[in-house]
Amino acid sequence: MSGLDAARAANRSRFARLIARPEPQIDLAFGALLIASEGREELDPEPSLQRLDELAERVRIHLDLGDGTGRILDTLHDVLYRELGFRTPTATRADPDLSRLDLVLERRVGLPISLAIVELEVAWRLGLALHGVGLPGHFIVGGPDGLLLDPASGGRTLTRDDCQALVHRSLGDGVLLHAGMLRPAGRREILARVIRNLKAAHLHRRDWVGGLGAVELLRIVEPTSPDHVRDRGLLLGRTGQWTAAVGDLRQYLEEQPEAADRDEVVQVIGIFGGMRN
Repeated sequence: MSGLDAARAANRSRFARLIARPEPQIDLAFGALLIASEGREELDPEPSLQRLDELAERVRIHLDLGDGTGRILDTLHDVLYRELGFRTPTATRADPDLSRLDLVLERRVGLPISLAIVELEVAWRLGLALHGVGLPGHFIVGGPDGLLLDPASGGRTLTRDDCQALVHRSLGDGVLLHAGMLRPAGRREILARVIRNLKAAHLHRRDWVGGLGAVELLRIVEPTSPDHVRDRGLLLGRTGQWTAAVGDLRQYLEEQPEAADRDEVVQVIGIFGGMRN
């Protein structure tokens, strides 16, 4: 086993142990850093966790004893978005680094969900009860009394109409915002969404090995999803692992005999099967 393979196996084992914890005990930042480690030489999470501590302290020094939630949030947003310049990218979002928390903290550029994780982690260190909200196509932050914030817009406060506009932008005018879209997102759910973004970025770049790594992480978070078995099979084939690919795709069809994509998967099995040696 190569050094990278050993690091990957150890990282996935740590990630599996984290995901197995009860939901409130899942360390969101640590989980995001384990995701960021996938496919890279072993990443020490401590500098990034320390950076989050430093960000919280940078906010804290501007606060007075007794400052309320509104004042703390305003100061947090001033520090993160105006003083330090955390922002979303101006060009393509199909970049795995935009989902890697260590690099987001270093470069101060990330996807909306990456910025949300930074805001949540800093806010929690300051005693604020914020949570993630996974709108379709856009991740935001929620707080007490229905408060909704958009880290991708510098922490701007959102109305329900604003959220409806974000949903329209992602899904089209025919989809209406409903209460389920505004529910708090659990930590496992947030981490799964980060991995999906990472997977999409790898596939956009035709990085099949990177995409396969992301699927393996998704299988840890969502072990009963047959789609991950199918996707792993397809990506194993893309990387020349024909026998393993056919095994996964057959397993998918056994678990999903009425799958809408059954004919396509059968065709792929035939192609991969003919390439085995």
